[in-house]
Amino acid sequence: MKLLVNGKEETVSHMGETLGDLLLHIEKEGVPQGNVVRSIKIDGEKSSPDSPEAQKTPLSEISTLEVEISTLSDIINKNIENADAYLIRLIPGIEKSVELFRVGNEQEANKFFINIIDGMDWLSQVLDMILTAKAISPDTVFDGKSIQDRRASLVDFTQQMVDANKNQDWVLLADLLEYEILPYYQEWSNLLPHFRSH
Repeated sequence: MKLLVNGKEETVSHMGETLGDLLLHIEKEGVPQGNVVRSIKIDGEKSSPDSPEAQKTPLSEISTLEVEISTLSDIINKNIENADAYLIRLIPGIEKSVELFRVGNEQEANKFFINIIDGMDWLSQVLDMILTAKAISPDTVFDGKSIQDRRASLVDFTQQMVDANKNQDWVLLADLLEYEILPYYQEWSNLLPHFRSH
């Protein structure tokens, strides 16, 4: 088996029987302190290093394994970049949805709304992961408001939006999106750079 670590061919003395054995060995022995296996490609196909199926793969069935190693800090910063890039697309999506609800194009607006809800869920998960990895307490205050207070507001606004959508109250839904959700994410857009340096 050919093993490439960050694009460079490597030889490993003890490989074990399965991919899981090898990855464990690489993380214990072959990775400088503070680094982690970020991604893998098995014979050119991307796979998750945490996938139980991938970990059970016998090494005898793999001809080329590509392993990407990063520091935890690099991974966190990449997630911050991803969240930032997503906000750049989410904010105009919210504005477009508001505009469509206001002109009475509920069907098109609801397509945006569904994507907005999915995006809000994804972004919340990424932000939670960043806060956990950076050991930032929910009580931490940024710009006069704690992260916990921000989360509670978002849960409340989301419930109000779901109710407004269920009741087909498009005016209320547009108002919530424009006056609560949009400023909420614009605020996060300004806060994200602080997490890089935290």
